[in-house]
Amino acid sequence: MEPSIQEKFLEKLEEKYGRWSKPTARFGNTSYGEIAKALSISASQFSKLIYGTATEGMYIRSIENINRLLTRETIREERDEAVAENELLKVELGRLQRGRASSRRRLLLMLLLVVFSIMAALYFYGKGRMPAAEKPHSYTHPLAAFFDKEYDANFNSPYLDILEVQEYCPCSAYEGVWSLSEQYKLPLPGTRKPGVYYVAKSADVRMKCSRYDTSGPGKGRVLMGYEYLINEIWVDTKMKPISPTYFDKDKKAFTPAFDALVFEQNPQFKKVATIHSFFIDKFEIYPDSIVRKGEPYGRYASDIDQKLADEYQIDIKFILEDVVGDMTTATCAPSPNLFCDPNDLKEKESVIAFDCLYTIRTENLGIGGGYPYTKGYRLEEQAYGDNLTCGCE
Repeated sequence: MEPSIQEKFLEKLEEKYGRWSKPTARFGNTSYGEIAKALSISASQFSKLIYGTATEGMYIRSIENINRLLTRETIREERDEAVAENELLKVELGRLQRGRASSRRRLLLMLLLVVFSIMAALYFYGKGRMPAAEKPHSYTHPLAAFFDKEYDANFNSPYLDILEVQEYCPCSAYEGVWSLSEQYKLPLPGTRKPGVYYVAKSADVRMKCSRYDTSGPGKGRVLMGYEYLINEIWVDTKMKPISPTYFDKDKKAFTPAFDALVFEQNPQFKKVATIHSFFIDKFEIYPDSIVRKGEPYGRYASDIDQKLADEYQIDIKFILEDVVGDMTTATCAPSPNLFCDPNDLKEKESVIAFDCLYTIRTENLGIGGGYPYTKGYRLEEQAYGDNLTCGCE
């Protein structure tokens, strides 16, 4: 990263908060943790920003956020000045009224000035309270309190200590926050009626190295993933069978019509419920491949449209326990390891994808195989992104 943009970032921080004091980990009287919270970034991201290891995009977004804070501070000062001027005008008006020396026209003018001042104060007050563009509502990861606290808070991070990252390479490069790289959808057979579908909407994942599990590929190659999934159940109100419109039995593949189907944009489909699931994954990192083994640790439903479920005879509890439960028996092929050199991992870019087949435990769905889908994970925030020395074996 060019030093100039880092220097600009530091200058903006000092402009907003005061002089940088490295020994006390503060800018002026404000701690790193408070600043990171104000900028809506994690403690690890803030550390990367001040020490020059962040991406250019991170610097640009953070500088824009500081500029917004400075602008809001200026607006707040202007608002306070307007309010103060309004108080002075009210005092002057009172004096004039008590003295009865002013004419009706002058009194009317003064009242108009008061009204104008109040309107100006309300304008600046309202503008100062306007929040920056907020992120869409998201659910909190169940382990957020253990993984995501400010680094100067009183807590013990589950990520590797800085002195351990080379010892547990390449696993240390994968530690951090991951997400579902792409949504995917599947039919849910075994629900008595056709036309019930499962949509994987999002996954909020925390990945960390295992210090103690050295089985399989060995030390520094076992990664644990704590995965919080948000899924949805949808129903086709026409209850159309999956084949042949949406699935080609001969090719064992979904049709282009299914791939292009967006339930939210098609009034024929209605959302029945939201499903929350928690998984613990074990990833084994080999030089040429990555193997995932997942185990569910509970799921529950919310936002249930009971009237819709009753109308189409959809048993949500049965879906949770048996139908969606069958998906945990899906077989997934190993993912090619595109990051044999762990230094190739990049935030917002790197994806690990697993090609899977979904079947039912006791039968093959009547199609001579399973329904194919791809589940991928995207690296969002890397806990440690400096140079690692283990390279590619």
